[in-house]
Amino acid sequence: MSTRHSNTVPGFTLIEMMVAVSIFAIVMMIGVGALLTMVEVNKRAQGINSVMNNLNAAVEQMSRSIRVGSSYYCGASANPPSPTTLSVPQDCQSSGGLLLAFEETGGNPDDPNDQSVYRLNGTQLERSLKLSGANGSWVAITAPEVVITNFKFYVTGSTPTSGSDFAQPRVLMIIKGTATVQGGPTEFTIQSSVTQRLIDI
Repeated sequence: MSTRHSNTVPGFTLIEMMVAVSIFAIVMMIGVGALLTMVEVNKRAQGINSVMNNLNAAVEQMSRSIRVGSSYYCGASANPPSPTTLSVPQDCQSSGGLLLAFEETGGNPDDPNDQSVYRLNGTQLERSLKLSGANGSWVAITAPEVVITNFKFYVTGSTPTSGSDFAQPRVLMIIKGTATVQGGPTEFTIQSSVTQRLIDI
């Protein structure tokens, strides 16, 4: 009596194939979702980095100018007074000021129209290098994506009571606002302190 051997190869049933494909689809959906989330997070991080670089550049530019300036005037209003008033040093150390004017390095102390002036106008930081803040002389130094909600100057030591007090004038800047980036705005607070480098003797 002869014995017959079957040559059939065992394979997957339809149910096994459906289960495998379903598991693969679920894993792919999770993987793609995680990848898209990472892409969104990366875009938001790049947006925040770009906006903060712009703000840091503006603050650094202000700090360099203030550090080598003189005759600091801190005003309570963002609207500059007369050029003659701007050229007279004035502290504001209690409630802070909305405008800062000073004589740039290499400037002419006898010319009241060459003051460098900084202020917050609306939601942007502005700078005026001529006519001491007259209309038409202001230039924005922050990008539109940077929304400044609060900006204050605190100036001390610019007006010694009698003669020289051997203390360098100091300017403290506090900036608060939001950065409009993909995924929603993000809040920030920056504080920078600058001490005059000129010798106070």
